[in-house]
Amino acid sequence: KQWYQRRVAITAGDPENSVPRDRTQKEIKDELLFLSTFTEPCIKYSGHYFQSTLIMSILLGIIGVDRFCLGWTGIGVGKMLTLGGLGIWWLIDIILLITGNLTPNDKSNWERLY
Repeated sequence: KQWYQRRVAITAGDPENSVPRDRTQKEIKDELLFLSTFTEPCIKYSGHYFQSTLIMSILLGIIGVDRFCLGWTGIGVGKMLTLGGLGIWWLIDIILLITGNLTPNDKSNWERLY
């Protein structure tokens, strides 16, 4: 609430209420300018499509291609060397994909198909 009151005071042109004793008017205006540039939450996309990843997991998941493409290289190597954990790991990864618990390693969201 205090931040909002300072913001209202600065935009209304009331410098006495807007400047705390330890900060200058310019610092507060710079902060407000910085904060006002963010109008929407940051959502990161990196080119991973859920549908293509699911198809890849079904067809080539036994050798770990799906994990390599999602950026989970170490797990992909383990999956490739054990042939998908003799099929068990392959099946678990398909279930994880469908339930939304297996996502790209860079914490990005799935791209949308339009």
